[in-house]
Amino acid sequence: MPSLHFQTRSYYVNDSHVEELTHKWLALQNKTNTSAFVAWFWIKQWLAQKNLTTKNCLCIEVSQGQETLGLALFGTKTKKIFLGLRFNQYFLHKSGNIKEDQTWIEHNSFLLHKNYEQQLTNEICQELVKSDTVDDIKIGLSSPKFIDTLNFEGFNRRTELSSIGYLANLETCSTLEDYLSSLSRNTRSHIKRSIKLLNEQSPLRLELAREPSEKQAVFTQIAELHRIKWRSTVYGSGFDNPCFYDFHQALIQAPHSEKNCRLYTLYQDEVALGHVYLLTYGEKWSFYLSALHFNADNRIKVGLVIHSLIIEQAIKEGVKVYDFLAGEAQYKKSLSNAQPYEQNIYCFYHNTPLLLFRELLRKWKRLLFGRLFSNLRLKLND
Repeated sequence: MPSLHFQTRSYYVNDSHVEELTHKWLALQNKTNTSAFVAWFWIKQWLAQKNLTTKNCLCIEVSQGQETLGLALFGTKTKKIFLGLRFNQYFLHKSGNIKEDQTWIEHNSFLLHKNYEQQLTNEICQELVKSDTVDDIKIGLSSPKFIDTLNFEGFNRRTELSSIGYLANLETCSTLEDYLSSLSRNTRSHIKRSIKLLNEQSPLRLELAREPSEKQAVFTQIAELHRIKWRSTVYGSGFDNPCFYDFHQALIQAPHSEKNCRLYTLYQDEVALGHVYLLTYGEKWSFYLSALHFNADNRIKVGLVIHSLIIEQAIKEGVKVYDFLAGEAQYKKSLSNAQPYEQNIYCFYHNTPLLLFRELLRKWKRLLFGRLFSNLRLKLND
């Protein structure tokens, strides 16, 4: 691909920019290889919850003539460390606010015209780091492949979190049986036995919530079940966080949200067995979260059943990939028929004495407390 001349600019977004940004983002995303998490329906809601103020959301835009070819948004934050010292952090399509970012973006990347991806990536990287105010750049969850295309000159890289992801490749599947035959014999047996046992009690029915009132009813049930399961754990339930709750409620109730958000419920007569919340974009459906009712019969795997029946619907609609997204879980591994993939959170930090010293402190802390916790585990296991 020949080198082209681009015009690159950066500006802080405020409410007056949103309408123009909407048109540019929508026009560009149809020419990209982006994910649901970088599509406008998600980004628009992120901006809406962000409470845009002066210098808290930087937009970098790359264009050629009148056509926008690359876009990226960075939430900004100033962090205090010690002795009154501060440094400036930039977060790709995130706020840097723990509660706001619990919505948990994945497959995070720049929005780039697919014909010029590397050149546009270089433009965005150069534009971001030319300012002396940029100390830290946080990007993720993102694929190592995307990260390897980034060149932030004068910055070092650290991996902060690693997560594995699973998916089902549906390209060669014409029926549910085609998909099931791509799974292990044990998983296939669990699914078929569960469907048989449930249907013997009363017929199963998979329903998609379509009307706003139906979506709200299902969303409310998901929230209640999710709180019961996760509230008392270390991670807690996102539905106890108003930022998380309001973000997803607005997402599913937005006009034409059926193009990008689906709420499925598996019924047995009028009894709901479980719910699944999906993000749908292009030829990929992404499983965001589920909420299942307890079943006393341990032979019945409701989670495997509901995913299988949704995948059957995906096959009928010509979907090529059913993505279980990040997170190690046996059911994801069992339902996957493709190689697992990796997503990570990365930090690029400026190669300055202050940040290099901070990095050294991080390593000492990790070594010290890592050894203490290791010794404690040995004592507890004696």
